[in-house]
Amino acid sequence: MSRGAGEPGLGCNLGGYQMARSVPPATIVICATLPQQLRAERCADLVRGAAGLPVPVTWVTAIDRLADVGAEILRGVETADVAVQVPVAECASRQRLRQFLVRARQALPSLAAAALRGPAAFEHRALLVGEGIGVVLVDALDEQSLGLRRPAPRGWPCRNTAWGLWEVEAGQPRTSAWTNWLGLCGLPRPRAGSLHVVRTDGAMVGNNGAGFLTSRLERWAAWAEKRCRRGGAVATTLSGLGNTLASGGRGPLAGSVLRAA
Repeated sequence: MSRGAGEPGLGCNLGGYQMARSVPPATIVICATLPQQLRAERCADLVRGAAGLPVPVTWVTAIDRLADVGAEILRGVETADVAVQVPVAECASRQRLRQFLVRARQALPSLAAAALRGPAAFEHRALLVGEGIGVVLVDALDEQSLGLRRPAPRGWPCRNTAWGLWEVEAGQPRTSAWTNWLGLCGLPRPRAGSLHVVRTDGAMVGNNGAGFLTSRLERWAAWAEKRCRRGGAVATTLSGLGNTLASGGRGPLAGSVLRAA
């Protein structure tokens, strides 16, 4: 089967010589939110089950689940990554955010990523860096942020708003109301060199149970694996992406994994 015009490996024939054209791969990060209403044992089952997926997954979890997910990682789920969900209310004051981050660090000392839902302003960014957080997943980048420390890779939806901290925007696929409720958004076709951070969450609390989450996670993982196997993408974790951005380049991506089938 012939390659498409935008796929890696395409070359042009000049005077009988095949000249390969280097095409940078897209970068894919898959984030899944652990349902807060599930028991600890069921959450552990989800994390262990995702270890069999062909690409790594970053689990976004409430602070009271951090220790449980961390325990599963210590038991051998090395490809699992964790980001703590920061409630908007905890960002209301410097003291509240500091206390929250101290609790999170105590629950999982290796924590390096966080997630913030909603349009709330993130004013106390330096506190996250002080507690080892290098990357924050947000719904939308704050256009009012000033004093950017380092330019982001061209075309990547992220910004360096404080020394040692990158904010990364989750993708917002366009869907119909029905597919949005199910979480069955259209799967994009990543452009060469682009960044895609996807969340497997549904639009409502009622469709974010374990059954919905597992099916969506498998669907996104299959989508990412297909592109990685063709050489058009690399998959990494949210923490791995933060390490790469902090190093000042796109690659090699820390945490890039494509497990054998």
